Amino acid sequence: MIIDFNQLITSKEYCEKTFSYFLKKKVLKQERGFFIKYVNKSISNLEFANFILDEHKFSIKEKLPNKTFYDWVVTIYYYSIYHMALALLTKISYASKSHIATITGITLFYYHKDNILNKQDIEFLIDKIYLEKEDISLIFNSKELRETASYNVDSLFELKQAEKMQKETAEFINKMRILLE
Repeated sequence: MIIDFNQLITSKEYCEKTFSYFLKKKVLKQERGFFIKYVNKSISNLEFANFILDEHKFSIKEKLPNKTFYDWVVTIYYYSIYHMALALLTKISYASKSHIATITGITLFYYHKDNILNKQDIEFLIDKIYLEKEDISLIFNSKELRETASYNVDSLFELKQAEKMQKETAEFINKMRILLE
C-alpha cells in the first residue's frame, strides 16, 4: 500500500483506513506496554547526543584533532525522536513494526481523534522518522541525514546540521514529555 502522508493528515477517514490496513497486516497490534521506557530511552539519546556535540569543543578537539562525529550526533538525535514516537504509540496501547505505521497511529489518535498534536507536530514526525521505502521513492530530510551519517563515508557533516537537529529534537522531546505526563 502506498501511503499518502498529506492525506494521512488531511483526511481522518484515510488515516483510519490506513490504520486498519496496518492492523490487518499485523504491522500494528494492540499491546499494553510501558511507554515510560521509551520516554527514558528518548531522553537518554537526547542527552548523549548533546554530550557528544558539546564534547567536540573540548575533549574530542583535544584528543582527536581534525576529527568530528557530527554524523553520529545526527543519528542519535534521530533515535531520540523515534523512541519518543514509540512512547506516544505505546501510551495508547499499540506496538508497531514500521515507521509508517507508527506515524499513522500517532496521527489518528493524537491529531484526528484527540487534537492533542497539531499539523506541524505530525509533519515534523513524518519529516524526521519516515524510514520505510514501501513502493515510494520519497525520502525525507532526517532519513537522508541519518542514512548518510550511517552509511556514506564520503559525506562531511557540518556543525550547523547537528545543531539544527539538536534544537528541533529538544523542542519536540520536551513537548512530548509534557504531553505524556
